Amino acid sequence: MEGIVLELEREALDENVGIEALLRKAYLVARKLKLTDFEKWINNEQNGYEGEVPEYRMIGGEYKALNPYRGWIPVVLPANVAKVIAKVPLHNSISSLCDVYNTSEGSICFTVGAEITEFLNKSSDGFDTKFSFYSSRSEIYRIISTVRNKILDWALLLEENEIFGEGMTFTEKEKEIASTTKVINNYTNNFYGNASEVDISQG
Repeated sequence: MEGIVLELEREALDENVGIEALLRKAYLVARKLKLTDFEKWINNEQNGYEGEVPEYRMIGGEYKALNPYRGWIPVVLPANVAKVIAKVPLHNSISSLCDVYNTSEGSICFTVGAEITEFLNKSSDGFDTKFSFYSSRSEIYRIISTVRNKILDWALLLEENEIFGEGMTFTEKEKEIASTTKVINNYTNNFYGNASEVDISQG
């Protein structure tokens, strides 16, 4: 019987295996090996993030302001302002990102939260208005692809440390290796960057 870690590697390479199914299998492995940090990351991907998000969930795009006469128009930001909010974080669950990616064409509109709206209004010389952040489908795909790649990389790391699993079980030796190997326990440490507030909508 093929070990579950090798199954995980094979399925991570198979684009026909959905990212949610892949995350569920990775969660099973992390839970059985008692790798709480990786388990927490998977839960965040499945259910959405609160507060800090991984660096790969920061997306690029452009801000647009609602002009009552001309509709949505591009916002030209001062360099010092653009540097602060050049990218925005996506807190949404991976399933909602997949849904948006699969049902959208062209650009995707994100509703900007109250904090950034206030900041943009204070940074502009015009009247107070609403703002949206426009990005591309490719940015959403990049997030989904990155999650798949990280699962593959993590599974390969387990294999390199002789953790394979037999069926859906692991030996005590495998569990000990997983719990005492620093690079496995600290694998998610380099995922995270600064975050601010946006909510997703299609447009």
